Amino acid sequence: MKKTIVFLLTALLLASSLFAGGSSESTAAGSGAAGEITADDLRNAGITLELWHAQTDENGIALDKVVQLFNETNEYGITVNATCQGGYTDCHNKILSSLAAGNYPNIGQAYNNNMMSYMPSGKLMDLTDYLNDEFGITAEELAQVVPSYLEENHAFPDGNTYATSLGKSTEVMFYNKTFFDEHGLEVPTTYEELAEVAKQIADITGRPSVGFDSMDNLGIYGPVNFGAKYADTQGNLYIFDEDNIDATMEFYRWWQKGIQEGYFRTAGEDRYCSGPFSNGTIIVYIGSSAGTAYILPDGFECAVTYSPVGKNPAVIQQGGNFCGFSTGDALTDLATSIFLEYMYDAQASGLYAANTGYAPSSKGGLETQAYKDSIAAGGIGPEAKDISATYPDGVLAYDPVFENSYETRLALSDIVEAIALDPDADIEALIAEAQRTIAAL
Repeated sequence: MKKTIVFLLTALLLASSLFAGGSSESTAAGSGAAGEITADDLRNAGITLELWHAQTDENGIALDKVVQLFNETNEYGITVNATCQGGYTDCHNKILSSLAAGNYPNIGQAYNNNMMSYMPSGKLMDLTDYLNDEFGITAEELAQVVPSYLEENHAFPDGNTYATSLGKSTEVMFYNKTFFDEHGLEVPTTYEELAEVAKQIADITGRPSVGFDSMDNLGIYGPVNFGAKYADTQGNLYIFDEDNIDATMEFYRWWQKGIQEGYFRTAGEDRYCSGPFSNGTIIVYIGSSAGTAYILPDGFECAVTYSPVGKNPAVIQQGGNFCGFSTGDALTDLATSIFLEYMYDAQASGLYAANTGYAPSSKGGLETQAYKDSIAAGGIGPEAKDISATYPDGVLAYDPVFENSYETRLALSDIVEAIALDPDADIEALIAEAQRTIAAL
């Protein structure tokens, strides 16, 4: 944390921006130049902040540890009270209601697409200038943050930063190492190799051998891995245009062939592939690095590695982020920004990752003793977490946020789901249906 005493605090403005695809003006609380505030001003204010989050079970305990560490170590005497509001949907709905009622928290946890719906209140805090001020995280510490996390948190229509991240999961590949060893199979690293290995396993087992947990992720990052561009923050959808349709169709045909020939499958009624993987029904699956608690191998050794990629390597990073809500009081809002920047702190993110299945937001978190100890403990959970934490820069990907970005994601998911349900589905007809759905949003 920075120790500089004085900085020029920026005054709270309402920055409005017209979001693509919509006609209503959305606003967010921003920062611009105002009076001087000192560290002593913060200390003397005795500020207490309210944090509403969606972390339950071990994740909630881990977040409580991070909050406690902040409360004990921040030099400004800021205290944060953290309260779980249920799951992400519950927390999101409560934040929306609180903004309407005017009794909102200082900090909330949400997915970035949900933050879009907070903007019309004018209370969502623009962190752009705060990240560069003399309080909170230093430039050197900021440089340690995983680049794609920083990019995700300013991938909003106006290009400003409205969130920070404490940790993320990714997709990884789990496989039955015992089966691979017994049959002399090579672990695939590309989509082409994955299809080839899947066919080999299906020939041995007589059933679909490779599963995919998330049709939502596959609907976007399948085409992206084959070379297609998805969309931008202005809501321009590129995935079906003349420059990208060939790559998109190549993916759909790859997926359809795997369904037709009986070597790819979805989670289906099992909901997640961890169940059929654990009982040996499938031999490989692509799923979240944070889901290892549900993998219970029945008589075989499970291994995990990086998810296979295509010609344009892209693996999704997943997990909610943290945003702030402006009160109009400069001291309180500054304190809010300091805590939000703390999410990028090496010790904080390392501590969180050590106690969850998530990778730390700061590469410095990998060097903390807490994180190293968690990896040294061994097992599929730590292994998956460390895979998630060590993808090369440029491979991790995120969805840009725009109006109806979530609904667009679902429409693309429907295409791959429909192919899985009907191996002979007309791909062009499915694309046309998705386009009509998206155009009507």
